Amino acid sequence: MGKKSSSPPDVTGAAKVEGEFSRETARDVTYADRPDQNNPFGSVTWGTEQVLDPASGEMVTKWTQNQSMAEPLQNVFDSQMSSIQSNSDLANSMSGRIQDEMGAAPDFQQFGDVKDFNYDPTQQRQMAEDAAYERSTNRLDPQFDKKRNDLEIRLRNRGLAAGDQAYESEMESFGTGRNDAYEQARLGATGEGRQEAQQGYTQALGTNERANALRDQQIAEYIAKRGFSRGEQNSINPISELSTLSDTVSGGG
Repeated sequence: MGKKSSSPPDVTGAAKVEGEFSRETARDVTYADRPDQNNPFGSVTWGTEQVLDPASGEMVTKWTQNQSMAEPLQNVFDSQMSSIQSNSDLANSMSGRIQDEMGAAPDFQQFGDVKDFNYDPTQQRQMAEDAAYERSTNRLDPQFDKKRNDLEIRLRNRGLAAGDQAYESEMESFGTGRNDAYEQARLGATGEGRQEAQQGYTQALGTNERANALRDQQIAEYIAKRGFSRGEQNSINPISELSTLSDTVSGGG
C-alpha cells in the first residue's frame, strides 16, 4: 500500500481561532477593569449595549460609566445647583442695568481739565503793597493837612510870614516829619504786602489743590458708578460656583 500524503496546515483557521481567543481575552480584561465601585459618596457602575461599528460593520460592545451620588450628597448637590441657577438668573437680569451704565463711552470732558496753578507773586505783592500804602496815606493825609493848617495859624499869630527865616525853618521841619511818616508808611506797606502776598499764595495753592482733588473724586465716583452693576454681577459669578461644585463632585467620585 502506498503512503498517504499529509494535508497542509490550516493557517487561516488557526488565525481565526487565535483572533477569537484574543477578542475573548480582551473582553475578559475589559470586564475585569470595570468593576462596580461603592464609597460613602456614592457609586460607579458600568453598562453595556451592542452597537454597530461603522468601520468593521460588526456589532461591538459599547461601555457606559454611570455615577450616582449618595442621597445626602445628592440633596446637597441639588440644592447647590438650584442656588447656582438662581444666581445665574439674577446675573442675567442685571444686563439691562449694565447696558445703561456702561453702554455709552465714558465722558470725562464733563469734569473739565486739570486746573493749573497760576500765581504771580510779584504782581500780587505789588498790589498788596499799594493797597496797604493807600490805607496808610488815607489816615495820614487828613492828619498832616490839619497839622499844617494849625502850624500856619501859629506862625501867623507870631507875626511870621512865608519867606521869613523862622517861618521857613518851621515849615521845613514840618515837611521833614511829614516825609518821615510817609516813608514809614511805605516801609510798613512793603512788609504788609509781602505778608499778604504769601498768604494769598497759600490760599490760592490750597484752592487749586482742593479743586483738582474734587475733580479727581468726582471722576472716581463716576467710574465706580459706571462699573457698580458689573461688579455686583461679577460677585455672584455662577461659573465659579459651578466649577467649585464640579471639582468637589469629581473628587468625591
